[in-house]
Amino acid sequence: MEESDSVNSPEDDELRDIIEEALKFNIREKKTFKKRKDLAARLGSILSEYLDSYILLGYDFDGRHIDIKSASTPMQAEALNSFLIKYFAVEAQQFKSDPNGQDPIF
Repeated sequence: MEESDSVNSPEDDELRDIIEEALKFNIREKKTFKKRKDLAARLGSILSEYLDSYILLGYDFDGRHIDIKSASTPMQAEALNSFLIKYFAVEAQQFKSDPNGQDPIF
């Protein structure tokens, strides 16, 4: 290990500070959505910036479920459905054998 690897550079410290400040800002600015439709639209716009097609399953901070699916073509929709089936099959098998194991899909 080189000596320069063991000492943080000023750029590393600056990057760490930027990330910490962004995380703190995100916590302070946590939005609340009055309508589920508004939350779904906001999440969808963020995901669409990075993903061509997706399925989002989760819960909001109030414990309400969120499910959003976006696919531009029937082929993308079928691919998402196939991936979701594969995901749950692997999860079910993994849970059966080792509920604390690593996820082999990702």
